[in-house]
Amino acid sequence: IAGALGARAKGVPPFSSWYAAAARAFDALGVETGEEARHFLGGAAPSLRKGVDDKTASRPALTAAMPLPDWAHRPAPQEARPSRPLAPSALGADDVADPPPTPELRAAARRGHLLHAWIERLPAVSAPARRASADRWLQASAGVIDAVERQELISAALGVIDDARFAALFGPQALAETPIAAVVDDGFVVSGTVDRLVVTDDHIAVVDFKTGRRVPESLAALPAPHLRQMAAYVAALEVIFPGRPITASLLYTGRPILFDLPPALIDAHKPRLGATEQSLVTSA
Repeated sequence: IAGALGARAKGVPPFSSWYAAAARAFDALGVETGEEARHFLGGAAPSLRKGVDDKTASRPALTAAMPLPDWAHRPAPQEARPSRPLAPSALGADDVADPPPTPELRAAARRGHLLHAWIERLPAVSAPARRASADRWLQASAGVIDAVERQELISAALGVIDDARFAALFGPQALAETPIAAVVDDGFVVSGTVDRLVVTDDHIAVVDFKTGRRVPESLAALPAPHLRQMAAYVAALEVIFPGRPITASLLYTGRPILFDLPPALIDAHKPRLGATEQSLVTSA
């Protein structure tokens, strides 16, 4: 136990510091004071010196030897390495080619982010108040001045939320921004937050929103990193909800368009959770 003394200490460790507490304990145990560090090695404990402080003064002296338990003479066992966290949203290098951003592409990306925000938030607002609430937020918080642009964004978001095909994803049973974590094959901990999760007694549906500038035209054009991400989510959900069928979908907000991912496509990307393809979260 060591430390640095500030100017206020004037060379004396504060009474409430760990150093001072250890010094009082060493004094009570009769450990000699010298220029070297003080050590207490255990074994036969010396009698407690009376009068060290009020607490020790009232304690009876220890006169009997106190044998150490067997484990004190053995090296500590090797601690098992904890499972390594795997972040699905950062799984693998996103090596999808993207052209340099033109003003049009930057505008499309901004539109996608705003759609992401409102497809996420609007279901919690009562249906009659959604358009007015979104209009106020886009103008005051997002800085969208043009009224026509605001209405176009709102209509695009509502077009997804109000679509009967997606009713379950935005209904009262759907969970938004849901954290999930599970230990999957090879001891990896998949930990992340899914944009939309629907849990029923006989089915699990997971949906992730994508706001990139480019929107795939078909299932065959879906970026591999996005598929690996969804495969990781499905792998985790299979552990959390064993025995229940799980469906996964990607919602690209730039258009918007929803792709339901066939089980075979998900399964094809699960093996890539191995060591050569993982992207681990590390502390800074």
